[in-house]
Amino acid sequence: MYKMQYTKHESKNCPRCESLFECKSGSILLCQCQTVILSAEQIEYMYMQYDDCLCAKCLLEVRAEFNCMQHTNKLNKIVAFR
Repeated sequence: MYKMQYTKHESKNCPRCESLFECKSGSILLCQCQTVILSAEQIEYMYMQYDDCLCAKCLLEVRAEFNCMQHTNKLNKIVAFR
């Protein structure tokens, strides 16, 4: 007899903004987080601050925050070099 498997979906509150979102860890390719592409460095930066998944909106904001910080650090090095 064929037993139907159910994928795990759960409602979570984003630890950054507290908004409710659906995490589809059982079908990760369908999860809202897959709409945001992050580099390994951006993922590491996010996990240094948060212990759980973020909503897509916050993933975008954290990615922008990381990119801005990286850009500022590069500019500071250039200015300090002069």
